[in-house]
Amino acid sequence: MEEKYNLSVCGKQTVEGNTEKIELETSASYVMRGDSRYISYKEYDPSAPEKHYRTTVKVTPDNTVTVMKGGAENHHLILEEGQRHKCEYNTPFGSLTLGVYTESVSVSLDDSGGEVSVRYSIDIESELASSNELTLKIKEA
Repeated sequence: MEEKYNLSVCGKQTVEGNTEKIELETSASYVMRGDSRYISYKEYDPSAPEKHYRTTVKVTPDNTVTVMKGGAENHHLILEEGQRHKCEYNTPFGSLTLGVYTESVSVSLDDSGGEVSVRYSIDIESELASSNELTLKIKEA
């Protein structure tokens, strides 16, 4: 996949009132397949910079956002406004089943790029684990 786009990823996670923010600037591919748009990029393991894994974000016409992450923490996260989905989240210590409730999804994408913003919460055994925000901004390089 040719990475002809610049991608800015901003993630915020709030756990018990403490918020952490992660920002990433990277190259990405951005393609249309069928009626869905796909943003795909490499992420690197901070503890082992020689290792990387691919993250792919699929955005459908109904604004459902699916985040598919490979590597040791392989997971498939479905973010659909007003819906709760279960997600298998693999860690080096084992697999967890998480509940993911999507509060809001905002998509403004066209052929040259745009923005995707999602607000969602994660629960474990129906107990709130975190509140999250994810924003992706993509534009031609």
